[in-house]
Amino acid sequence: MIDNVYIKSPIITERLCIRKITADDLLLIRDDTKYDETNKMTCRPIIKREGIELIEFYNQIIKKENNLIFSIWRKQDEELVGKVSFNDYNPRNRSMELGYYMIPRFRKYGYMREALTSLLDILFKNMELNKIYAQTGSFNIESIELLDKMGFKRDGILRNHHELNHIFYDDYIFSILNKEWNDRS
Repeated sequence: MIDNVYIKSPIITERLCIRKITADDLLLIRDDTKYDETNKMTCRPIIKREGIELIEFYNQIIKKENNLIFSIWRKQDEELVGKVSFNDYNPRNRSMELGYYMIPRFRKYGYMREALTSLLDILFKNMELNKIYAQTGSFNIESIELLDKMGFKRDGILRNHHELNHIFYDDYIFSILNKEWNDRS
């Protein structure tokens, strides 16, 4: 069922082409992103990998059966601008965790909102998901604002969950239900 979503790929929006990600796409994003930026956006440990080890790691992530990962390309110049992932598909609860990353120079143009709108439409309709949830650091104002604009609700707080530069920050858990997504105006 989860692979059926890739059948719809590429997904074309007004300004974007969204397609199943490749290891080469992930390498391009990594090359365009500083380590400090990556470290800031996750509370999970980051293991520095290089060369073949990195490519094998990316291929393992892409092949996971309960994940969907998409690259986001700008149509006007075929420039890679970011990625969206849906992880940990839970068939019992019909839920997935959302993750996203926009290369910094492409932020504040509405690309991520455009990509997420198309992808959530497809996932809620084709996979009949009940819920999509996301986790973000309390310091990540851009991410919080995006989730709010998309109609996600703040479900909870993981206190002192996200270490960054020797300071612990809260992480917020957001979610949106299928009914809420479909009832939005």
